[in-house]
Amino acid sequence: MMATSNHRYVRNALSVSSPMSSTACTVANDAQPHHLIPIELAPLGSRPFVSIITSNYNYAAFLPDAAESLLAQTYSDFEWVVCDDGSTDRSLEILRDLAKRDSRIRLIAKANGGQASGFNRAFESSSGELIFFLDSDDAFYPTKLETMIRAHRSEQQAGLGLHRVQWVNHLRKRQGVWPSAANMPSGWHGELMLRNGGVLPYMPPTSGLSLHRTVADRVFPLPQTPKLPYADQIVTRLAPFLTSVVRRREILAEYRVHGNNAFIRKGTDADSILWEIILCGNLWAAQYGFLRALKPGAEERLHSVEVSPYLIYLRYLYARLAGADDQRLRYEEYVGQMNDGNLIMNTFWKASFYLPAPIFADIVSFLSRPSTLKQIAAWLREWQE
Repeated sequence: MMATSNHRYVRNALSVSSPMSSTACTVANDAQPHHLIPIELAPLGSRPFVSIITSNYNYAAFLPDAAESLLAQTYSDFEWVVCDDGSTDRSLEILRDLAKRDSRIRLIAKANGGQASGFNRAFESSSGELIFFLDSDDAFYPTKLETMIRAHRSEQQAGLGLHRVQWVNHLRKRQGVWPSAANMPSGWHGELMLRNGGVLPYMPPTSGLSLHRTVADRVFPLPQTPKLPYADQIVTRLAPFLTSVVRRREILAEYRVHGNNAFIRKGTDADSILWEIILCGNLWAAQYGFLRALKPGAEERLHSVEVSPYLIYLRYLYARLAGADDQRLRYEEYVGQMNDGNLIMNTFWKASFYLPAPIFADIVSFLSRPSTLKQIAAWLREWQE
């Protein structure tokens, strides 16, 4: 486990760079008139044609489940545009067989270029009024399309759709729900994101997202860089600057947890938290450039990511897990900004600084993973609401 006092790189990474300090950005926020407003969306018809887009790489073992989940949908006016990103397993063979079975399945094959490049190619070839994302190791529940289309039609000017996902293991045994103990956002959050350093919390992963085509046309093409490896995080950091959010609390897809998940594989330790902190800075830089192109001047109102409650939380985790010298400072910063109203969790975090390091690490690992206990807690919270 690394120590901050011996690693200049760690100290630099923890100080997320930005063109403006948070203090300067606050001044600009008061002085600049460049307020964000949702873009206007073309109305959806009573039965819109929709596209499901997938970027696949070496997930041959899971593709049949993904395909069967689409063919079982209660809503049939869709196309599945799947881009194989240079797989070296049997993915292409399986996808070609699937395309022969159903004309709604469209296959694109290309050399490996990363997840974003695959989604970009799939989106280029799509024609739907709504765009649904599906990771090739995940699966939709039968009413997913029908439910989310109804949601988008009920809120015609909400161009980003969200729903909960069921975490399952490689055998599709249920392990938990995400987001579990907190509500996903809904409504317009563009201005709030500017003030919160560009972070909108409690967003589902790829297979819980959908976009109105008008919004997707502004978000795509996704940046293709190793600094931004996850397409869903790019979408959820950019789309809320353009449009309102419509959410459904139902669980409408499965997110499969297995040994090859890039994010899950990192686990929860000091190194993985440091990596997440660096990713936050990279995403902030992408948001800054996106806002500058979208509405020149708006980027100057984007507060530094250092003010984000999420980054403050990550810095505290890192300090504790790495045994850093600034543990108390990071602890005081974190507990000083807690305001989610969850008495039990707030009590735990206030006491967490005094826990022995191994116990703290075990609890953080548990909190970051799906579990039946957390699933029950989510159901109880929904019932109370």
